[in-house]
Order: sequence, then C-alpha cells, then structure tokens
Amino acid sequence: MSAIIQSLKKALLPLCFAGCLAACATPPIDAGTTKAAASATQNENDQYVILIGLDGLRNDAIDRFPEAAPNLRALAASGVRAKGMYPSMPSVTFVNFYALATGLHSENTGIVSNSTYSRHLDRVMARSEHSLSEWWGGEPIWVTAEKQGVKAGTMFWLGSEAEIGGVRPSYWLPYEHMKPYDARTEEVLSWLAKPIEERPRFVTIYFHAVDSAAHVYGVGSKEERQAIAEVDAQVGALMAGVKELGLGDRANFIVVSDHGMANVPDTNIINLDQFVSFDGLFIPEFHGPDGAGRSPLIHIFDDGGDIDAAYAALSKASLTNSFTVYRRENLPKRWHVNNPERTGDIVVVADVGWLLFGEGLTAKYPAAPLGGVHGYDRHAPSMLATFIGEGQRFADGVVVEPFDNVEVYGIIAEILSLTPVETDGDLTNVEHLLTPLPAE
Repeated sequence: MSAIIQSLKKALLPLCFAGCLAACATPPIDAGTTKAAASATQNENDQYVILIGLDGLRNDAIDRFPEAAPNLRALAASGVRAKGMYPSMPSVTFVNFYALATGLHSENTGIVSNSTYSRHLDRVMARSEHSLSEWWGGEPIWVTAEKQGVKAGTMFWLGSEAEIGGVRPSYWLPYEHMKPYDARTEEVLSWLAKPIEERPRFVTIYFHAVDSAAHVYGVGSKEERQAIAEVDAQVGALMAGVKELGLGDRANFIVVSDHGMANVPDTNIINLDQFVSFDGLFIPEFHGPDGAGRSPLIHIFDDGGDIDAAYAALSKASLTNSFTVYRRENLPKRWHVNNPERTGDIVVVADVGWLLFGEGLTAKYPAAPLGGVHGYDRHAPSMLATFIGEGQRFADGVVVEPFDNVEVYGIIAEILSLTPVETDGDLTNVEHLLTPLPAE
C-alpha cells in the first residue's frame, strides 16, 4: 500500500465526505454466460476504450503540480484536453460517475445526491444498497456495449455492481475501498490480456486518492500533490501495460474526474436549525442511514411538517446568509436536477466556500481546518472536472472548451461503434474531439 494511502487510512475511513464509492457484498458474476448477445468477432481495426476515473482531480490539478503528473500531461499533450468539464448537479461523486456512465443528468438518472431519497421506496440509498437495480435509471455504457456484443469490464464504477436492464458487465468487482491500486491496474490488464474472444474492449478503473487527500488537507496541499503523483503512476502503468499487450495502436485512453474542489475553512458553516426547526422535515444529507454530513447542497422533504413555513423562513434567512433556497419546481433549468420522485420539495444550495449543517446535529466526520469540498453549482470554476482523451480516435494535441460530462457516453459509443441510447448529450457538441477511423 502506498505511503499516501497508509497515512490517510485512519483519517479517511469511513471519511470520503462525498467522494468514495459504495461497498457491497454481492459477489462478481460473469454476465457473458447469461446474455443472449454473443461477443462480436473482433478484427484488427476494432478500437478499445480504457476509461480512467480520478476522483476529485480538478481541471487545473496537473498544471498546479506538473512534476507530479508526467503521464497525464503526456496524454494531454498528445491528444485532447478540455479546459474543464462541467459536472452534473450536484457536483458530488455518486451523481457524476453515474452521469459519465449514462450520458444523463441527475434529473434523469434519479441519482440526485450522495444520499438519494426515493419517495416511492421511502428510504435513502445507503452505500450497502448500490447493488440494487431499482436505484439506477438510464443505461450505462457497459450495458449498451454488452447488449451489442462488446464485452466490458468495470474495476469499480458507480452502478456497475447492479444488474441494470437485466445486464451486467462481463467482468466486475464489488467495491473495495482499500484495494491496492497496483492490484486494480494489474487486474484490468489481465482482462485485456485474455484471448480475443473473451477480451473486453471497454474497461473502467477508479482511483480515489486525490479526492481523499484534498478533502482532508485541502487543494494545493503537499498531500494533494502526493495523491496526484500516485494516480499518475497508475496511469503510466496502464499505458505501458496496454502497449506491452500489443494494443497500443487501438487503445483510446479517456481520463475523467467527477468534480473539482474548493477549500472551505471550518468557520464557514451555516447551521440552518437557527432559522427553522427540522421537526417535520426529512433531510437525507442530515438524517440518512450513513449519518449527518456537512453539505453544500441539501434536499428537504415534507415529513408531516409545514413545508411552506420552512421555505418562507429559509428564504428570509438567505437574504443575509451565503445560501440560496429553491422550491423543486423553481430550480434553475441549467442544473438539470429536478427529478419529481427524488428531488426534495425544497433544495438549499450554499455559496462556494460555505457548508450547510445544523447545530443540533452530530457530524459523522470532523471538520478539517482547511479542507476541500465539492457539491456546489456545477458551473462554478472551482467545480470544473478533468477530461483528457488520447488514442487513434482522438485529435492530436488540441485543447478544447469545457463541455458537459454527459457527452462522455456518446464519445465512448462512437469510438466503439455502438448504437447509443438516447441521452442528454449530443455528439455534435464534441465531434471536434474525434477523428475518423483510417480507411481499411
């Protein structure tokens, strides 16, 4: 286990304030034995996609610490780098890794928070429930691939533990937060080393070190730099391993993060219960099964109280405090977060640099003196995520303007020659990132 993970283990488990994926006890299954669609025969021009998820890697991270990211910077220089990528709203991990997979904003996936509450199910999606199909809307790219005869393998990605649309990836594992990074990389490379009829052409891999370090020590800290260096080394190992397997000329690397990060001093906490009683209100971020967390965004549900009075009181308080209050039906359309079944009756959003909580609540994690936080307005500059694409299908050495992360599904589908399902993305928005396949 690396030095940065060793040093953070006690502090971060079960920390990962809004940045770790859910563990569950469901054993892995080879879905290839259960699907009707047989794996399509591969040919020498078939492309591969290696999707690398680096939790919490802000769009400027590899510029702030260039010496820590030689492999990421090499990929960016050779291929396509976006100036930033807009996360879906709210800018938290569960929402965004699933948006990347499905091409859908939270209003259409139903994953509207790291503590999503369902009115229909009448419960919050606990981390132990990530294997349950009923939580996940939309069709992830690995399901699209498997349905069309392209094998997929997921080394930890939101939603990949559940059977969705009756389909699982051919290769997958239940999330294990402390699984060594070397072991993750080696396993993905072992999938790519399989005989061609068993080999996946789409694989994902996830690393959380940057998010964890920035939460505890802040953006710009030496610990964030160490974490960037750690994940960069794994990117380098993947690149070298793919080349050694003889797949380098057909492999397309896509590096994404879920969100950015902003430093928040521990003095910038707004206790909402000084303005309104929480009695008769249900707030999943405060009252869910995983405990109460300080949050930039909360969903408030009517639980037998006076929701109109609560809205009036919070609206009045917002005039002199660093937050904004919305009724669900009046949420900004640019956020795409209005899901009638799962979005709160009221949504409260803090200004960047502030957190929402309650004086009468007990926090599940201690406040850091200067920790990093995400979850704010998805268009805030500090929330911009990373996108890098490199390979035969990507343009060479270009920098592009920011785009929404729901475009990534369509990019992957295009590279793998898949027929995409309907999404919130539009390939015409990002087709300038891609180049056509060479003529056979």
